[in-house]
Amino acid sequence: MLTAVRIWILLSTLLVSAGWILSALHQLNRLGYGVVIALAGLVAVVGQKKSGWPTLKSSSRFCHKLARRCHRPLPLIFFLLALLAFLSALLLPDLNYDSAAYKLPRVFHWLWLEQWHWIHTGDPRMNICACGFEWMSAPIILFTHTDRLVFLINWISFLLLPGLIFSLFTRLQVRPRVAWWWMWLLASGWCYVLQAGSVDNDSVAAVYILAAVDLALRAGEKKSAADLWLSLLAAALATGVKQTNLPLGFLWLIAAWPNLRLFIVRPLAGAVAVFFGLLVSVVPISILNYQHYRTWLPVDVAGLPSAGKFHLDPFWGVIGNAFCIPLQNLMPPLHELLPPLFRYSVSLWNEQMRHFLLTPFGAHFSSFENFGYLSGAYYHGICEGNAGLGLGLCILILVSVLELRRQRKAGSPGFNISPDPQLFWLRAAPWALLLLFMAKVGTFSIARHLAPYYLFLFPIFLVQARHVDVVRQPRWRQFGVEMMALAVVVLVTAGNRPLFPLPVIWEKLHAKFPDSALVADQNARYAESDYQAALARKNFLNNALPPAETVVGYYPNLCDVDELGLWLPYGRRRVECIAAGDSPASLRVRGIRYAVVHLQQLDGSITDWAGKYHGTLVGQYAFPTPSAPVSPPLELYFVRLD
Repeated sequence: MLTAVRIWILLSTLLVSAGWILSALHQLNRLGYGVVIALAGLVAVVGQKKSGWPTLKSSSRFCHKLARRCHRPLPLIFFLLALLAFLSALLLPDLNYDSAAYKLPRVFHWLWLEQWHWIHTGDPRMNICACGFEWMSAPIILFTHTDRLVFLINWISFLLLPGLIFSLFTRLQVRPRVAWWWMWLLASGWCYVLQAGSVDNDSVAAVYILAAVDLALRAGEKKSAADLWLSLLAAALATGVKQTNLPLGFLWLIAAWPNLRLFIVRPLAGAVAVFFGLLVSVVPISILNYQHYRTWLPVDVAGLPSAGKFHLDPFWGVIGNAFCIPLQNLMPPLHELLPPLFRYSVSLWNEQMRHFLLTPFGAHFSSFENFGYLSGAYYHGICEGNAGLGLGLCILILVSVLELRRQRKAGSPGFNISPDPQLFWLRAAPWALLLLFMAKVGTFSIARHLAPYYLFLFPIFLVQARHVDVVRQPRWRQFGVEMMALAVVVLVTAGNRPLFPLPVIWEKLHAKFPDSALVADQNARYAESDYQAALARKNFLNNALPPAETVVGYYPNLCDVDELGLWLPYGRRRVECIAAGDSPASLRVRGIRYAVVHLQQLDGSITDWAGKYHGTLVGQYAFPTPSAPVSPPLELYFVRLD
């Protein structure tokens, strides 16, 4: 496991740093990546000759150990989850909202111009957000001409999760027996399972920060400068994935502080590690943001959907998130299969939340993004866009607490750990960082944004010696297996991309029982969902434009998700974003002859837009919006610019 983690950190560092370096050289293309890969391969061969290649005996031992593990229920369920996530990603395209709106389109913009650049767009997120995950996905898109394999970044990280949890927990003085059980259980958290087959970028940072702290502690134990360098790179990668992961860097600092002198054991190599650590971290994008907006994280840019969501009143931010985080984590799986009462209650709840925000007390939470709303109004069931640890683990935690109290009454011994201040702070500091996060961040899907934080919250409780007695209880073990198996159910029936053929089943039931309101409702849920509508638009945009047009303009609503369909398959055409203030002359200079226009009513009519740019309307297409059936259909217009 440790070897795989080290390779993954080095590979991630290679891809992210290559993105920035090749951009600086204007060589973000196949030739540039080919040279980088060849040099990296040469270094790997030379290094492997010194350390020795894996032998047939060691490989056989590893396979035998893996097969032996699969005879136990928890590892077997985990490998089943990994397999199902892989199949889901291959069979069903991921239309994650954030990824389709700006994460993947920005990569296509960079690849087309063969460098990172400040994109001309109405969505500031295309420019100001951290780029780590995108740099890792760039060569995948470049060489395959598709975004369908980007999920491999999350999937590989998911495979490394249990081993890293066990290694770190035992170093934080959690008993091996307890750590073994919880490494599988925590890895089955819904945010990790559902993102394993997606292109979201929350859970991938959990692996980096786990590895950073674990390797820093290992470096202190073995006085290994190489492990300290790798831990620095891993911590930097975590911050480079998302700016909200920056507080987790304090955990690495606590773990590495006693051994920072190892950097000067080999000063040149240490300096190289620091250089690449800065390059793959949040530093480059922070410098670029400062150049354009005079601040490292311009979250209040005009038009940014998250404006104000990172400037909460600290006190009310903590209070509000103390309500929202448990609320989102306790959403039941398959809640869409509980009609009509539960769904109506979700709508009623959301309506009451809107009224609550208008009250004097509720005004304290108005800076939150959709404070207190349940995800049923935005997603069809639990999916990678709204999942936290999940109801199963929350129930298991409650059961564990109750069992712990029973053990205490029975007189079992409590804490029995060495008083190491460093390890104490590593167990306690995550809770302080959680409070900091809650005080500053007020986004809607905050449960998934906490994916890198969750795992560090457990060691402070699991170090109690009584947990050894808890995990020995047959009832607790059986319940743990059942809660982990629940993650399988969530994965195969995921609201946006159900792996189990629920759409086909409900369609056949609807044909057999056409008068059943329940069956009709569920059939419509899958056949006419937002996911299906987005997929239809993506496929439509792929083929609607004349094949000879290599440039197409795109005028979107803010935070729209349809630009991705115009780019794919990559290499066929270039998409030029049209902002509200662009002149007709600027469009001609950029070579735009056709434009796909997506207007809101507040933006005026398509006739006004076409008149402004001297264009002719050549096509108009309407798509339903299932999550808001009372709203007018979403309309896309094709305009030929004269």
